[in-house]
Amino acid sequence: MAETGHARNIEHLNTMIAFVTGYGAAYAPSNAAITLAALTAKLTASNTALDGVTTAVAPYNAATNARENEFVGIRKLVIRVVNSFAASGAAKNTVEDAKSFKRKIDGARAKVPKAKPAVPGAPTPVPPTTISVAQTSYTQIVEHLDNLIELCSGEPLYNPNETPLKVVQLTAKSTALKAANDGVATAFAPLSNARITRNDVLYAADTGLVDLAGLVKKYVKSLYGGDSPQYKQISGLEFRAVK
Repeated sequence: MAETGHARNIEHLNTMIAFVTGYGAAYAPSNAAITLAALTAKLTASNTALDGVTTAVAPYNAATNARENEFVGIRKLVIRVVNSFAASGAAKNTVEDAKSFKRKIDGARAKVPKAKPAVPGAPTPVPPTTISVAQTSYTQIVEHLDNLIELCSGEPLYNPNETPLKVVQLTAKSTALKAANDGVATAFAPLSNARITRNDVLYAADTGLVDLAGLVKKYVKSLYGGDSPQYKQISGLEFRAVK
């Protein structure tokens, strides 16, 4: 993947610009988009866009780590709550309701592929489409927990002596879980926007780095010929859209 990553495309553009610069006044395309000045500007914009993604990854990772830490042990806590509820003397059908919320929490998958620090030459991980699935899973866990808390709150016999199992503590835990979940959504927004910007700068039709590099190759081929050493210099530079 390193050979076809975002950073590799930028690196190859930098190399292409060095070759083009060496051609001197002979390199004079009529297309303003592939002049030396325009290519240099595109290189700067590409580096800035890639750095923007890298910068946004750090707070997103921090938010996902914080959420994972907050959700640690939630299923064990729910098991304790349900067992305490069952031991309270509550009606069997009400206990079954509590158990049903536990089963729903067990069934919700709270896994999210985390973005990793950008590696030069490698595509940035964590496709944007994964966030909605993971966010839904975490949200569902909190929703089922809230339903369980509501059930406990409405049962006069549920009055545990253990502090973590008390309704007030469970409510506080729910609030913390929601805050952690919101933190991930908040951190994901700038990361998603940074990726959009990066993809536009590098891969937009006609104006992106990859398409412009293709035009440069065609121009140099027309200028020096397909068998020329100048064309061979740049024809081997690979530019590929990274999905």
